[in-house]
Amino acid sequence: MKKFLVGLNVLLLVLVGYLYYLHFSKPASPKAGNTHLQSTSDSTANPSGLIGYIDLDTLQKYYKYYEKIKVDFEKKQTAANNEITSLQNRYQKRTNDLQDKAATMTPQEQENAMIEINKMQQDFQNRKVAIDNELFEYNNKIKEDILNRIEGFLKDYNKDKRFTYIFSYESGFMFYKDTSLNITDEVVKGLNELYDAEQKK
Repeated sequence: MKKFLVGLNVLLLVLVGYLYYLHFSKPASPKAGNTHLQSTSDSTANPSGLIGYIDLDTLQKYYKYYEKIKVDFEKKQTAANNEITSLQNRYQKRTNDLQDKAATMTPQEQENAMIEINKMQQDFQNRKVAIDNELFEYNNKIKEDILNRIEGFLKDYNKDKRFTYIFSYESGFMFYKDTSLNITDEVVKGLNELYDAEQKK
């Protein structure tokens, strides 16, 4: 699950960087004749200009749906690891058995044993790659799902457009934050209410 958290944080950081780019790459101040028009447009679009933030650690800790998919992912990951270990042990045991009998085998039997070992090794590698791909795809699916849930909630939460941007926060990324702009508790509460309503259906 740690890889999922890292992936989620990286994706959110990229989004934050992109928003910063959009915000600070606006054209230079308009000419004097257009100043009033520009000012009026900006104030109408967003009179408050507030920036809110969500503490990712807190959200991950208290969002019920996140806890559920974390548990589900860990179960799937454990099952995958167990299957790989079982296949590896079976391959190793069969290889050892054939090696122990090698001295008494005919040349044809030795050749057949090598073919069998090579096939088992190839089958093991193919299955391991398939399992890794399944976990990767599942990880991407749940990551996209949870981001869509957060984004969907925030669109409704900010339908009055009081916030210009809502960023994610994690330690080490921002050197200073105004805690009055922390909307994490409200977001977690809203997300959990939506999740509880889903469970009652």
